[in-house]
Amino acid sequence: MVIEMIITVSKGQQITIPSEYRKNLGLRVGSKVEMIKKGAAIIIKPIDGDLSKLFEEARSIKPKHRLTAKQMDVLIENEILR
Repeated sequence: MVIEMIITVSKGQQITIPSEYRKNLGLRVGSKVEMIKKGAAIIIKPIDGDLSKLFEEARSIKPKHRLTAKQMDVLIENEILR
């Protein structure tokens, strides 16, 4: 079921998720969501499960390359600009 609604970006560059959507998706204060840009659309998806467990698992993954955060940022920017 697709429900369409027009909302306004606030002066602080924020949007409010309507209460009907929040209730339906179980979003509360402090809930985490994932934002995905797909073409001209923005998709906001709730993140289910224990986020701290997910971060702990991510910390245990050994990187294949030894790059600094700055080096990774440069590589990402170069890829985006192509």
